[in-house]
Amino acid sequence: TNNEHSTMIIDWQSALKQAANKEDLAKDMLQMLIDYIPEVNGVVEQALEMDEFDLEQLIHHVHKLHGSCSYSGVPRLKKVCATIEKALRSGKTIEDIEPELFELQDEMEKVTASAKPYLN
Repeated sequence: TNNEHSTMIIDWQSALKQAANKEDLAKDMLQMLIDYIPEVNGVVEQALEMDEFDLEQLIHHVHKLHGSCSYSGVPRLKKVCATIEKALRSGKTIEDIEPELFELQDEMEKVTASAKPYLN
């Protein structure tokens, strides 16, 4: 079912589909996502810790991460990126979306851990 796929941390079938069934390409895309995650995590950390954080910077990174998610099968990470980006663009503060930012960090960690078997 579709619902089952939306709860998967990595949906490899979806990743392969995005990569026209080229496994090497799917792995490259996933690797790019994984390589970018620490940078996003650093930005999220700063956003959570600092009083005056540049929202545009946070939007930029979350938007870019969302784009990268679109090329890899990571439905949950993609969804939380979309939620955060939409909230920030509609005028929400970092304080407003703290739970979502923690969820983003959690998902990034899970994706990083779950990607290992695919990238060896």
